[in-house]
Amino acid sequence: MRIHPSLFVLLAAGLSLPAVAQTTLSASTTTATSTSSTTTTTATSALVTVKGAVVGAPETVNFSGQAKVNANVVTDPDFGTQPTVVLSIDMSGVSGVGASTGKKYVVSSQETMNRRLNAADLVQVTFPFYQSGASLSTARIGAASFSLGYNVGTLKLTGASGQIGTP
Repeated sequence: MRIHPSLFVLLAAGLSLPAVAQTTLSASTTTATSTSSTTTTTATSALVTVKGAVVGAPETVNFSGQAKVNANVVTDPDFGTQPTVVLSIDMSGVSGVGASTGKKYVVSSQETMNRRLNAADLVQVTFPFYQSGASLSTARIGAASFSLGYNVGTLKLTGASGQIGTP
């Protein structure tokens, strides 16, 4: 899988991604106060259009759809460490079509991980997929790559793009 180099230049410079019709962002911020400190959690979600192909036997599968990316950025006022992003990627809105048979393939995968907040982040995950109606034991593995951009001042996800490929 390859991500276009100019995307990383934009993200590394702290710039948000250009507006793209296939990515929809929404955000909210909450504050929780205890007797010793105040923690801020900023939640941003994006619907990211992804597409690509997984090549392999018994056939190449062409995928398209929308992945839901949720980024909850949590501050740490007690120790002053870099904020943590609790990142959730839901691939259930993505499906595939067999290149030679035309059969439908489904994805039912959700990944959750903790990452340090940076202006630019490249996240790679694998996901199981299988022919619609078939047993989960027949699942194959695909890979998804997401380029994420954050405004580290506001703690918000400002852009996201993704693609699918062969692991």
